[in-house]
Amino acid sequence: MFRNFNLVGTIHELPLHANKNMISVDTAIKIITDVVEPLPAKTAPFESILGLCLAQDVQSDIDMPPFDRSAMDGYAVIAEDTSLAPVELTMIEDIAAGHLPTKKVLRGQASKIMTGAAVPAGADAVVKFEETEDLPSNNRVKILRAIDKGRNISKMGEDMKAGQIVLRKGMFIRPQEIGILATVGKARVEVFPTPTVGIISTGTELVDVESNPSAAQIRNSNGYSLAAQARRLKADVELLGTVKDTKDEISRIMGRGLQKDILILSGGVSMGEYDLVGDVMKDLNTQIYFEKVALRPGKPVIFGKKDKTFIFALPGNPVASFVTFELFIYPAIRKMMGFTTYHRTIFKASLETEILIKRKRREYRPAFLRMQNNAWVVAPVEWHGSADLLSTTRANCLLIVREDAEKLSVGQLVDVILLD
Repeated sequence: MFRNFNLVGTIHELPLHANKNMISVDTAIKIITDVVEPLPAKTAPFESILGLCLAQDVQSDIDMPPFDRSAMDGYAVIAEDTSLAPVELTMIEDIAAGHLPTKKVLRGQASKIMTGAAVPAGADAVVKFEETEDLPSNNRVKILRAIDKGRNISKMGEDMKAGQIVLRKGMFIRPQEIGILATVGKARVEVFPTPTVGIISTGTELVDVESNPSAAQIRNSNGYSLAAQARRLKADVELLGTVKDTKDEISRIMGRGLQKDILILSGGVSMGEYDLVGDVMKDLNTQIYFEKVALRPGKPVIFGKKDKTFIFALPGNPVASFVTFELFIYPAIRKMMGFTTYHRTIFKASLETEILIKRKRREYRPAFLRMQNNAWVVAPVEWHGSADLLSTTRANCLLIVREDAEKLSVGQLVDVILLD
């Protein structure tokens, strides 16, 4: 039921310069992931790299376990001695974890042993305490059940061997990978860094969060929601503030943003008199890859590059900026971070509500996915359009309505992008 984006079309379908034609979502994603490259790897302390991508193979410098190790608290015995259990054995030693055994186990003998301790020579099985009875008066132990040879012993090198590649380049670093790095003594390791991201919100109508908007104003929400989306990917984000709808102001603040790996602007990308972002990008001699995508919400999206900085100019409506980030900036950040899987998971679910199609553009509708009768079902949430950010708080996925669909029926399997 899981799969990745099926990217049809290639980067060669359109020239890599200003293009005013509307392109498909798949083509736009293909262009972005073809142009963007991983950032140069860096060496970092292993404790600080959670959530990053490994940039080197890692070998073990030891066998693990480094010796035959007891997997239980119990008694190290010769398995053949237990074949006629119950049987009494003489206890010759008490072995704690971190201490080497000093005596070899002979026939008729047993050594008391703790989990993680080295199994003494001669012993070939460990009987757990629950299957024994101590006889302290004569320093003996009664084994209540027969045990097979090799039982409850972790053999030397069975988990990993010295020289074995235990972690591969390109792996996502989770807590368990951190544990492996510690196990093999890799205190510093090469990883792909996170990109630096600058975010600019354009619009004369915008005021800061703590301000009281007048009748003609709104608070800047896009900057903060976009920053949160980027930070969730561990990007190093700087909010560069809001800017009025003038070329000089936009150009001035973009100058600061062009020090970043990625610059995101929201607003000012449509066809209105005050939509000036595209003009400013061209005035700065930005290489423009595309300007419109056959998408709802989020048709006016500009993607370009100025020097080393990739620029994404997104629509000002908050749901449109949210969706276009997930579709276009998410994979760009993932590729910069060295990952080979760029996109969120696409999931199949049964539709709970009929959907009539009005536009021949691909739609991404806020929706709620849940399990019902051991099957995934999905329904769109109430949504009043691309300015209705509140609807996304009731959603945990985006329901994909493809451009060739005329109607989606109840019970039909549809694609959804998991967000959470």
